[in-house]
Amino acid sequence: MTTKSSSRAAVSGRLPEPNLVGVLIGAGFSATVARWVDSHLEIGPYTHFTVSQGQRASRTVLSIDRFLLDRWVNSRTGETGESPHGSCEEYEIGDDGRVVDSGLDIVNDDGDTIHSLTLNITYYGG
Repeated sequence: MTTKSSSRAAVSGRLPEPNLVGVLIGAGFSATVARWVDSHLEIGPYTHFTVSQGQRASRTVLSIDRFLLDRWVNSRTGETGESPHGSCEEYEIGDDGRVVDSGLDIVNDDGDTIHSLTLNITYYGG
């Protein structure tokens, strides 16, 4: 599914997307942002993605949502469904059209320091 408007661009799909750069450009993202997302979006435990770009006040924000769909069964009713589980990262895009380096260093659970561009990470699902 792809949506496109003058102030917002978005694309969703399954990982791995073999032509992610082309899909993003077709949805209205700049080539610079599309190439950055392609180099950043890694296949891991998540099977789906949504990438969107829009205005938040005076800032241009890029959101990358990676998720999988967890199947569930209601033990009382037998009803089944799928719920998303994943993470959403937000980045600012500068006036030059590139992702802004926020200069954050994050120490992960293993004690390794990771230099990150991430402005905000949200984990959801259970």
